[in-house]
Amino acid sequence: MDSRACACVSNAYDLFEVNPIQLSTEESSYTEIFPVASLSDKTPIEFYVSGTGDNYIDLSHTLLQVQVKIKKKSGAAISTPDQVTPINYLLNTLFSECSVTLNDKQVSSQANYAYRCIFDALLSPRTVQESTLTAGLFYRHCFQA
Repeated sequence: MDSRACACVSNAYDLFEVNPIQLSTEESSYTEIFPVASLSDKTPIEFYVSGTGDNYIDLSHTLLQVQVKIKKKSGAAISTPDQVTPINYLLNTLFSECSVTLNDKQVSSQANYAYRCIFDALLSPRTVQESTLTAGLFYRHCFQA
C-alpha cells in the first residue's frame, strides 16, 4: 500500500445508510440550439452556445438530435424493393471530425472521429455492446460459417 494512501471502506457496504441529497442544483432545463449556418454537404456543422453567467452548462447532459434521410448514391429516393440499412453505429460514424471549443480555445479535437468511435465500440466489453451502445445503433455482428 502506498504510504500516502489512507484506509477507507467502500460505500457499497452502506446498505442501511440514507442516500445523500444533492442540493447545489435548484433547477435544470433544456435549451434548443440550432446550427450557426444552414447545412450543406461540404460545410461543418457548428453550434454556438453562449453562457449567461448565472447558469452552469452541464455538457454531460447535452443531446444531439439528428434527422437522417437515406438516398441512393445518385440522390434518388429509395424504392420499396431496395434493401438498405445504415452503417453500424450510425450517429458516431456519421461525422469525420468532432471538435469542442470553449472561450475561443479548442479543448478537444478528434480527427478520424468515425474510426475512433467504431474501434472504441468494438473494443468495449460485450455487455456494453449489447446494452448501452445499442442506443447509438451499434449492433455486434456474429457471422457463422
